[in-house]
Amino acid sequence: MAISGEEQVPSVNAASSFMLQYGQFEATHKQQLESLGLPKHLWQVLYKKLASEILDIGEYVVLNSVEDSTKHTAYLTEHKLCLSQDKLDAQSNVFLIDHAWTTTIDQALGQLDSAPGLLERMETLTGIFEPHEKMPIMPNTESLDAANEVNVPVVVAQTGVSEEKARELLTKAGGDIIEAIMAASKDSSKEEGKKNSFEDQIINQLGGGSSNSDSNADKPTEWRTREYACSQYALDSGSDKLDGIDISIPVGPSVSKKDVKCSFARRHLEVSVGGSKVLGGDLHAEIVADEATWTLENGVLVVSLVKKSSDYWPAALVGETQINPFVHNKHIMRVFGELWRYFQGYDFLAQNADQSIVKRTNWYIQDEVGLSIGHSDSPNVRCLPFLYLDTRGQMMPFSIMWPTKPISKGDALTRDYCPAWLTDSEQRKGYLQSIFPGPKQFALDAYERMRDDWAQTAKNVVRANFTSLPVPRTQIQRVFVQGATDETAKSVQEAGLQLVENAEQADVVFDDDVTQMPADKQSNQHPLNSVFISTENTLMAFQKVIGMQAWLRPGYHLKTQINEFIGASMMSSNSWWLLTNDQAIPNVKQQKIITNSWVTAVRHADVGYTTAINCTPSAVSPDQLCLAEKIALLTPDNGLYVWSKDTWIYAYPIEQRDNKPEPYQIMADELQVQEAAFVESFSAHFGADAFSKFTEEMERIVSEVMRMMLGIDSSSGKNFGLFSFRFAFFKNEEAGGVVEPCLQSIHPVSVHQRLATDSRMVPSIVATLSGNTASEDWKQIKNA
Repeated sequence: MAISGEEQVPSVNAASSFMLQYGQFEATHKQQLESLGLPKHLWQVLYKKLASEILDIGEYVVLNSVEDSTKHTAYLTEHKLCLSQDKLDAQSNVFLIDHAWTTTIDQALGQLDSAPGLLERMETLTGIFEPHEKMPIMPNTESLDAANEVNVPVVVAQTGVSEEKARELLTKAGGDIIEAIMAASKDSSKEEGKKNSFEDQIINQLGGGSSNSDSNADKPTEWRTREYACSQYALDSGSDKLDGIDISIPVGPSVSKKDVKCSFARRHLEVSVGGSKVLGGDLHAEIVADEATWTLENGVLVVSLVKKSSDYWPAALVGETQINPFVHNKHIMRVFGELWRYFQGYDFLAQNADQSIVKRTNWYIQDEVGLSIGHSDSPNVRCLPFLYLDTRGQMMPFSIMWPTKPISKGDALTRDYCPAWLTDSEQRKGYLQSIFPGPKQFALDAYERMRDDWAQTAKNVVRANFTSLPVPRTQIQRVFVQGATDETAKSVQEAGLQLVENAEQADVVFDDDVTQMPADKQSNQHPLNSVFISTENTLMAFQKVIGMQAWLRPGYHLKTQINEFIGASMMSSNSWWLLTNDQAIPNVKQQKIITNSWVTAVRHADVGYTTAINCTPSAVSPDQLCLAEKIALLTPDNGLYVWSKDTWIYAYPIEQRDNKPEPYQIMADELQVQEAAFVESFSAHFGADAFSKFTEEMERIVSEVMRMMLGIDSSSGKNFGLFSFRFAFFKNEEAGGVVEPCLQSIHPVSVHQRLATDSRMVPSIVATLSGNTASEDWKQIKNA
């Protein structure tokens, strides 16, 4: 029965109990309800439906077919949701929309591969289906492409076809070398007897003996279907008899042993979980039913069978459809890539094993009802995600929908698929391309206009000059360092300086907190700190004031430059993008995303990701993003110095799939690499003087950046700045494969995280600020 806001609670006791429970619900969810904008008179209606899991939208709507004219511009499916009742007033009711799938990015691919029925449901949604292919017999190589390359010469030698034809045959055969050779020789082997003879000849030449042999050596003992994996083996480790077989069924981590029921007969197997059959059918051959067992571990149910005869089984169950793992994995990636049109997301905070807090994103796809709500710039409903914490403490995700305008019978329900913050009509057009794809010439035009603007800006940029003389000699005796470690304190004292306890007593102050900085003290709070405040803002600031430079990674703001970003992605289809989140929360780690899909990047704007920075895996190592760091000191009189003792090297592991970067992944934590070992490896690959040239170019870029920025915002004459420059390794093929630095980020060096813990830095900075020319820690950079 439908529930509305006008219904009365039947009794005083029931009313008291309801109001108590509702009060707890409101206290827990008030902030969320207010942020969603749900009218307050609908809060109790929502609670009643959540508490009783009432999904009554079906009593109000009907699914109709979408007209061809709007099929690809306003609807995600072939159906639209239309009102079946006479009228639905604005803000008169609220409805629950269920989610077909909720996931996180690190779980999504595994769930598509193992969750029963999920892949099939997503295939139906996207219209992308997998061809059924036989399991290939192939060498143990890392990918199907690599295996094909290994087998190309064999197919050429056996059949006389060209290498190109051999690759084509191997691809069609899913890597099965015998099937590829047979396909090449099909026309010359018309008769069955000749065919069988030729097949035996092929297998003998490949070292497999006769195809009629009882030997199991050349037959696959492991294979997969969509529902389970199979493995044949010898029960006795010293035997070559395949008298055992395991069937592994993913059932999920929430399943316990009490949920599992297995029934064994000599030629039949039935497996159910929670009362639902997950596997069942006739076995390929007889088993010893009394010796069959099963185990449950880490969400996988393993059924172990003992064969009555040790004959080879080509299949576990009669009629099973085996899959090619390589083709299947690629198919999953295709489906997953298309799903970004349908995904919606919301953030939540999670605690890591080390007790640190990280901001994560849940991605969800609504059920068929929710997906049938169309898009309109003038919608008649709102539909937003809502996280319901029930009385047992379990979090249940739903979408909630309520009418914002009067809706008449037969009217289609429509929502605005653009986020609320996106109001610019041109940028909305670009955002909607990620959901309802169409012609994109407007995005290419926007990108070309931006490039023209950048080129003009670069021509007009002003460069200031550095001071060429050392800093005038001054007396600095007392130093304050926020959070100084014992080791740093010792090094300061050994340099003949006094480490004081507060900034008021100091001649020079090292502190991250500008609000606590005495106005009359020299400190590390240079005016450029406000420009170089974060990676994302730095790139945005650069491109606005200095235009596009050859050494600068292009970056795009996903809230104001969507069209330009789409155009840039289309112009360079092999580009990879680092997605970063500007919405900083104190003591909360923000995840960074790497992707090669502009659709994925644009959809991340929904959940706070604001910047897409061009990011290519390192020329040094394809499975890592490597960065080199230089630290620059800008003195109050506009002198520039670069730390000469070290170049810090950092590596971020990149997950690989088929020898290529995973097309969507969370950026791993950085690992610091020993400089000496890195330089040795770098020199071995690119030449003995390659790293010294790379370092010289980094210093030149640091000089360029600082001269440009000082041309905009000069020094106060009192404070100094300490900045971290990080560079990616870019292989310039147009310059003969020379590896060049490409600026990835700039930010002020943190006192708390860096200077207070590095015992060498503070004394050497003070020495340079004092005009001590004997200090060799800092190399002065002259005007070009």
